[in-house]
Order: sequence, then C-alpha cells, then structure tokens
Amino acid sequence: MIVEDIKRQFNAVSEVYDRQRRELIPCFDEFYKVSVEISKQVKNPKKILDLGAGTGLMSAFFFETYPEAEFTLVDLSEEMLNKAKDRFVNFSNFNYKVEDFSELNFETETFDLIISGLAIHHLDDSLKKKLFQKVEKFLKKDGWFINADQVLGKNQISEKIYTETWKNKVLENKNLTKEEKESAFERIKLDKMSSLENQLKWLEETGLQSPNCYYQYYNFVVFAAKKIKIK
Repeated sequence: MIVEDIKRQFNAVSEVYDRQRRELIPCFDEFYKVSVEISKQVKNPKKILDLGAGTGLMSAFFFETYPEAEFTLVDLSEEMLNKAKDRFVNFSNFNYKVEDFSELNFETETFDLIISGLAIHHLDDSLKKKLFQKVEKFLKKDGWFINADQVLGKNQISEKIYTETWKNKVLENKNLTKEEKESAFERIKLDKMSSLENQLKWLEETGLQSPNCYYQYYNFVVFAAKKIKIK
C-alpha cells in the first residue's frame, strides 16, 4: 500500500514540485551542484540513468553539463514524468519509464552514471540493499552511482536536530503556503530513511568501490561510489 500512497501524493504535487523543492531544501543549490561535480570523475558519460526522476529536476542539472548524453528517467508517478517530458520536449535524448524503480531491471543495458535525487529514502532497508545490488549490476566499468538524498540520524540526538531544524525552516518560510507546509509534513510520513553509515556499508557490500559522503547539510547528503570490476 505504501507504493500507492507515494504515487498518489507525488501525482498530486506534480504541478508545483520544482518550485517547492527550492523552498523545502535549505541547501538546494549546493545539494545539486556537488552531485554534478562528483560526476566529472566519469569522462564523457554517454548514458545516464535517473532513479525516481520525478519531474526531471536532477536530470536537468546533469543535462546542462552533459547535453549529448542519453538519459533514462524512471519514476512511479506518471504525472511527475509527464512534467519531465514537458521539460525536455525539444530533446530526443530522453527516455521515460513509468515504473517502481526498486523493481527495475535491465537485461543487458548498462550506464556510465546512475543518479538519484530525494527518492531512495522512500524504500525500506531491505529494498535499499536490493537496489544497490542492482545499481552495481547496471553500472559500466568505471561508472559512478551518485545519490543526493535524506538520511536518518546516527543517534536519537542527531535525528532530533535534523528533524526539528528542517521543520522549523519550513514553518518559517514565507514562500510556502500553510497548505504546502502541511502537505510536506504529510509526505514525510512515508519516508523510510536509513543512516548514512548503513547505506555506505551496503554499497561496499555490493562490490562498489570507495563509497563516501561528499556533502552534508544536516540530513541532506550526497554520497557516491564507483564500479571498478566487472563481475
């Protein structure tokens, strides 16, 4: 049922999603900028997979740097992906899959970059582990996985600070209506956040190399790992 709840809530917010992102992510610019900077470890990426792509917001940042790359955007919400289609309507190098990205499978296709923005935290621990295993499989040799997401605090004190800081910033934001704030607080009830430490460990267990956190602002993090060996 939680998959349907996620789909319903993000279908409902698709019209205003991009504007709200900037208001709901206190570190918006750095959050996405660092993600793109890390991707430059891959020379001339030709194929990019965006997991939980939504309206294509994260892909848009990467498209500015890699306009010749072929993008595949995957999301559970058809309404969100319709916004992505509108965003990239004039470009032929975009593919779209309306699908639960945790169930995604490719027979032979691989990617130079696999990216995700504020999506994987909707999966529980077991699904995150399975997804990371798939990411390792879908990456080309020397490819990178980059995840810009929210994480659970390492302990109760840090989690309390993360949660209260974010909620206070949202409540104080004059660019959000009361209804938008209430909607944001309702959506976070669907979150299944895991600690940064655990997710780095799970990435390492897949065989991906040097998983590391490259940016953190309270519970907003950017972490990444590289594929070296082909199994």
